[in-house]
Amino acid sequence: MPQKRKPPRLWPRTEPGSDGKARTVWIIKDAGRNIRTGCTQDQVAEAEAKLREYLAEKYEAPRGGRASEIEIGAVLTVYLDEKAGATAAPKTTEQIITRLNDFFGDKPVSDIKGKLCREYAAQRGTASGARRDLEVLRAAVRHYHKEYGLDVLPAFTLPEKGVPREVYLTRSEAAALLWAALGWEKIGSGANAYWKRRRDQKRSHLARLVLIGLYTGTRPGAIKSLQWIRNTSGGWVDLDRGVIFRRAEGERVAHNKRKPPVKMARRLLAHMQRWKRLDGWTDDTSGLRNVVHYLGKPIVKENKAFRSTIAAAGLPSTVTPHVLRHTRGTWLAQRGVSPNKAAESLGMTVEEYERTYLHSDPNFQQEAADAY
Repeated sequence: MPQKRKPPRLWPRTEPGSDGKARTVWIIKDAGRNIRTGCTQDQVAEAEAKLREYLAEKYEAPRGGRASEIEIGAVLTVYLDEKAGATAAPKTTEQIITRLNDFFGDKPVSDIKGKLCREYAAQRGTASGARRDLEVLRAAVRHYHKEYGLDVLPAFTLPEKGVPREVYLTRSEAAALLWAALGWEKIGSGANAYWKRRRDQKRSHLARLVLIGLYTGTRPGAIKSLQWIRNTSGGWVDLDRGVIFRRAEGERVAHNKRKPPVKMARRLLAHMQRWKRLDGWTDDTSGLRNVVHYLGKPIVKENKAFRSTIAAAGLPSTVTPHVLRHTRGTWLAQRGVSPNKAAESLGMTVEEYERTYLHSDPNFQQEAADAY
């Protein structure tokens, strides 16, 4: 029996460059043909765009039919054309579809069973990543079935949801993180520890991210895109009402990544007012746009500076920028804030809030312990 033809896909190929040195480039493999993309190995996004353009020009996916005859690659192509651009994170969805196509593309929809899903999860390496990818595949199959019809709708087996994170900062650890962001470094440990001020202030921009994260629980990505005025690329800060609007004008968000407005604490509001003056907004008409910035430029990646900050604070490597949000949720639970109000402040459902935060700290049970 002849081998089934695979759909067009990206393939890394090593070839000599103009200087005679070997380099790796992306090509498109299609039924024995190798189509150059002009993209080097590190230009993954550009190569994926070239593949999408090639598919759009060459391939017209079938619409509807028997699940045993429709290839998953066709289902993914339809979803990419009709739905991916309307998702909350189109670029991420496109990357996931490319990854799914590499594994599932030449298989019929009827092959989607528990065993195949588990094989993909094993290849993917992380349960959370595999679950996210398979959720996109499930959405693609359901969209295809709804719009064009399949005789059989397959059942998906997804990896279990991850256990809620238990890493959060104590008050003293949060203070140490803030001090480190401001340029101090913790020397030694225990009773002999002391703080020393460093001249290098390359971490000082993270102080704003830390404070906003601790006081509002806003996700790091949304904090980095916050601006002082209304805009279409990120949230904005309304100092008159003391509110942070996390969503950009007209922004679409996923149902599990909601971005409701959040009221600022009085202490954070005072910091915000000072920061806005420092950013040149003396007349409310001009100044630096981003609330969190490095020398006036928006922050793209904060990971390297954040690792340096936690090292200077003497904190473990398990502390990531997302821990600031987790810390806010944990502190709200410890203070006995009602789940409804706490969940709305964080932008999550009450069920998710209770599952994530009402579990780890024995102090939450003090009222029950002293009931009689």
